[in-house]
Amino acid sequence: MSGIKLARALEAAQTAVRAAGRFLQDSRARIGKAALEHKAPAEVASAIEREAEALIRSRISAVFPEHGFIGTEIGGVFDARRAQWLIDAIDGIANYTRGYPQYSVSLALQHQGEVVLGAIYDPNRDELFTATRGQGAYCNGVRVACSRRAVPLEALAATAFPPPESTRLPQFLGELARMAAGFGELRRSGALALDLAYLAAGRVDAFWAHDIGAWDAAAAIVLLREAGARCEALDRAPLLTARSLLAAAPALLAPTRALLAGTP
Repeated sequence: MSGIKLARALEAAQTAVRAAGRFLQDSRARIGKAALEHKAPAEVASAIEREAEALIRSRISAVFPEHGFIGTEIGGVFDARRAQWLIDAIDGIANYTRGYPQYSVSLALQHQGEVVLGAIYDPNRDELFTATRGQGAYCNGVRVACSRRAVPLEALAATAFPPPESTRLPQFLGELARMAAGFGELRRSGALALDLAYLAAGRVDAFWAHDIGAWDAAAAIVLLREAGARCEALDRAPLLTARSLLAAAPALLAPTRALLAGTP
């Protein structure tokens, strides 16, 4: 693609997320010491996330100094006119804060409004999910694909809960009830990007969520596409800026959409 060598970008992304993952694991002890230092564990975790985000930015900027960034801590505005890296340095920060081993580092590259590269690293299992446009999706270098399941009652769905103050919470609770009745199994792990990586790898069959940020699902968008899954914005926004997302194995997309909408 014009202006960016994806192989070089992928190498930089893999190096960055692995380095950030090691940093997160090495920094866990700081949360354990928080009570002794009269600090809130959540505040310490936020500080660790800022440092991990800065680490990723420094690694990427060393290779692509002209690129921009959007992140959980640094913020930023989506700009399709330039190449931007979207960072979620701790996908599943509540899990990380509590020592629950379900969190990841998520990094994506958007160019001209399209996600062209994604990397999601799980430091607890040492699993690195990667994808670049047109080159397939991989876990630790082995190609992965979404499931072929077609019957909701034989499938596993996952979700992310909206925050308690969300105006979408009543809508979500209705969706949750219908999905729990319509699918064979339902999960909520607290790590959105990792759930979507699992969908790309065929471990989860469908996923939906509301009130997400641009960095939450960006890396997974290209993973899902390259793995053969379907992904759409429930709020009809451009996919990369959507606040509500549905993803599923191809044959499950329509029945999952119908369950969420409460239509026969």
